[in-house]
Amino acid sequence: MNPPHPPVRAANTRRRRKVALAGVLGLAALLGGAELYFSSRIFPGVVADGVAVGRMTVEEAAAQIAARGQLANRPPVAVGAGGQTYRLSAAELGWKADAKATAEAAFRIGRGGGWAHSLRERWRAWRQGVNVPISGVVDRAVLTQRLERLSSALERPPKNAKVEFKNGRFVVTPDTPGRRFDVEAAVASFLANPNATTLELSAQEIPANVRAGDYQARADQANALLRPITLRYNPPGGALKTYTIQPEQVAGLIVLKKEGLEANLAAVRRLLRQVAGAYDQGAVNAHYVGGRGEGAAPAFTIAAEKPGWKLDQKAAEEALIPLLWQPDVRTLDLPVVAALPTLKAADLPEPGRLVLLSSATTTFRGSSPERIHNVRTAASRLDGHVIAPGQTFSFNQAVGQITPEAGFKEGLVISGGRTVPGVGGGVCQVSTTTFRALYKTGLPVVERNPHAYRVHWYDPIVGFDAAVYQPYLDLRMKNDTPSPLLLRTRYDPDQVSLTVSVWGLPIGRTVAISDPIILSRTPHPPDQYIVDDSLPPGTRKQVDWAADGYSVLLNRTITDASGTRTEALSTRYRPWSAVYLVGPDR
Repeated sequence: MNPPHPPVRAANTRRRRKVALAGVLGLAALLGGAELYFSSRIFPGVVADGVAVGRMTVEEAAAQIAARGQLANRPPVAVGAGGQTYRLSAAELGWKADAKATAEAAFRIGRGGGWAHSLRERWRAWRQGVNVPISGVVDRAVLTQRLERLSSALERPPKNAKVEFKNGRFVVTPDTPGRRFDVEAAVASFLANPNATTLELSAQEIPANVRAGDYQARADQANALLRPITLRYNPPGGALKTYTIQPEQVAGLIVLKKEGLEANLAAVRRLLRQVAGAYDQGAVNAHYVGGRGEGAAPAFTIAAEKPGWKLDQKAAEEALIPLLWQPDVRTLDLPVVAALPTLKAADLPEPGRLVLLSSATTTFRGSSPERIHNVRTAASRLDGHVIAPGQTFSFNQAVGQITPEAGFKEGLVISGGRTVPGVGGGVCQVSTTTFRALYKTGLPVVERNPHAYRVHWYDPIVGFDAAVYQPYLDLRMKNDTPSPLLLRTRYDPDQVSLTVSVWGLPIGRTVAISDPIILSRTPHPPDQYIVDDSLPPGTRKQVDWAADGYSVLLNRTITDASGTRTEALSTRYRPWSAVYLVGPDR
């Protein structure tokens, strides 16, 4: 067989080339069409959150992921902190699944890193499949709050070294460092990688401000100062007394600081007050004795004044503090000075010249035995008290300390907006009666405090009382007469009443006090019931009593050599509710 003629071979070659070109053009058209088709669709083989999303648009994929995905199966996050691992759900850390972001991540498969890389990704997706994990967003506030809560449970503040006095010595307790966590760094890390399954809360050690080494030398220095110190109290005309401060008491007079040792001024002064209280002998003013509290001119006699002695506490302080730093010095002679009376017998008028200037009586029938005891105790302290001319009378000073040691018992007092048990309940019966007597004498009022609410013991006169509460509330009135005034008290057990009378020279003064003028009245609030677990069920115990509120005005008209003047005494009482303690319901 003869070979093809050359023109025929050329025609075949052209035909094959056309076929090849057509194939190439067809393939290009096919690829171009596919590229155009997938320009807005996810490539085949891509799986997002368990959902095959190939050939879907981003919107279609997001809808399928939201409907069929495993959004809630986000693995927990292992948070490392302080050497421990805490497994917290992603939701606890503010993480929320985002179907749209996940679909967009699936769409990016096969579209990045150059043409060759993109083709390889598409081929791998088509042949093997590519899984895209769920994407999420993080609420920074929720994340921060949860990490702060975790860190706060693990953080510890540093403990400073401190000095304690144990077994007769100053001992330094070592310091310990604290620990805190860098929440901000952990927040930034998780925000940068919300799909992370581990997160580290890094710890930072915080050193103590005061280290043990700062104090040890001071403790050694202070220990060298510990020894007994004898204080010698030698009064003029009296017997020598000694007061020994033991080493542990000396320790209380010293303050250790990083910079050095200092005297504890409060402790030094407290010690010297104790010494003064034990050994001082106050001067006794001239005073009247005998007689009765009211009625005809009593058979008074004058008791002469007596000098005393007292510790000069300021000078003693200035002597004791330098001695603390001298370990070889163990005795100190305290500065004791004479205490002179302020009222001499020559200053008192003859007893026969005294007249009754005014008196006041209040009753307290129905009081508890403790209240009656306190009234009698305070009244006995006041009986015979002399107010010098120009002197401001202080009820608290005249009666002295209201304490169990001074003979007072527990009764009901007004404190903190409630009527509660307290030492000295009933003393206000004496201060009120004294106030009325002095007010009737026309003395100027320096300090007077009404009770918080209307107290029935002082009826029927409303707004004419005076509360005292040491050391805050006092009754103070000034003797503006030219002569001393004598206070006398008398308790009548039959009437259960107290009378306070004021004696002195005639002062040429008349005093008229009006009846109370009620400016306003406020009804008391509803009763209060407070559950008290100490009471049996069904028990009810009244601990406060209802009282209406009042605004009251009294007028005092004084007539003397300077003329006539009127003064107002205003009182405002709060409305007060009854209070009951009740047993719990069981």
